[in-house]
Amino acid sequence: MRTLPCAQAFCAVFALCIVFVAPSLAAQADAGVFVKNLGDHAIRVLTVKEISETEREDRFRDLLREGFDVRRIGRFVLGRYARGVKKESIDEYHGLFEDLIVATYAARFAEYSGQKFVIKRVAKPRKRGDSIVMSEIKPHDGGPSIRVDWQVHTDKEMYKIVDVRVEGVSMSVTQREEFTTVIRNNGGKVDALLSILRKKTQSLKSKQSSN
Repeated sequence: MRTLPCAQAFCAVFALCIVFVAPSLAAQADAGVFVKNLGDHAIRVLTVKEISETEREDRFRDLLREGFDVRRIGRFVLGRYARGVKKESIDEYHGLFEDLIVATYAARFAEYSGQKFVIKRVAKPRKRGDSIVMSEIKPHDGGPSIRVDWQVHTDKEMYKIVDVRVEGVSMSVTQREEFTTVIRNNGGKVDALLSILRKKTQSLKSKQSSN
């Protein structure tokens, strides 16, 4: 199984400390303002050097739940295999999916070193649908910028990010390919994926606690 929960390019963007963000930022003027405020808030609360890793993880989890529709993303990632699965297994899956994201990325916010996050434009849907916020992350050393597009869903003036595309590569689609491949290679059993997620999450936690 490849690196979980996403591709290397997406890992790099998380390491730039721009991604997960901002409680109670509903009803902004538009999706672009929402995403910009999310990024700024993430830098303020997650890049503090003085806090413990446990505190950073707790803040990260809270902001992840506020800024992203984690259950919607997780459901999409599971694909057709979500149908017919027992409720307790689905609930465990969503918990493990969130735990894996936290265990994989929370510590990376301590590595922030002054990258700039710039909103370029917002593509508004012609009909009711999700907005695409197009942005760039500019390295502080003058290197090439990284293009990041944010798919933002609006429901009753509440904004939630439902996908992130890094240089055109969708986080959700990439993760879906990885997870469904695991399930397919194990006779269509979601329990096989749950077992791998448990082991991966525990391995990451153990590694971090030993550092």
